[in-house]
Amino acid sequence: MEAKISFLRENFNFKPEKENVFPLLLHFNYSQIVKPRCLMLIAAKNVDFDLAEVLKGTDEDFCKKFNFDMKLFTEEKRKHKLVVEEDKLWAYVPGI
Repeated sequence: MEAKISFLRENFNFKPEKENVFPLLLHFNYSQIVKPRCLMLIAAKNVDFDLAEVLKGTDEDFCKKFNFDMKLFTEEKRKHKLVVEEDKLWAYVPGI
C-alpha cells in the first residue's frame, strides 16, 4: 500500500486527502494496475488525468480510453511481478 501512495506522490504530486478516488485506489493492485497504467501515461507525456478514469475498468477499457496498443500495455505489465498486497487501509485514513 505504501508503494502506491509513494509512487503517486513522487510522479503526480498526489495528495490522498484531496483525491476523490482515495481510499478506493488502495483496492487496485499496485504492480498490475496502478504502476503499469501510470507508467504508460508518463511515457505518453500525459500526466494531467483523472486518476479514477485511469484505474476503473478493464485493461482493454484503459487502452481504448487512452489510445494505447493492448500488446504494448501487456508487455509493460509483464515487467512488473504480481505482488500480493496486505490491507493497510487504516494507516492512510485520518481519524482511525
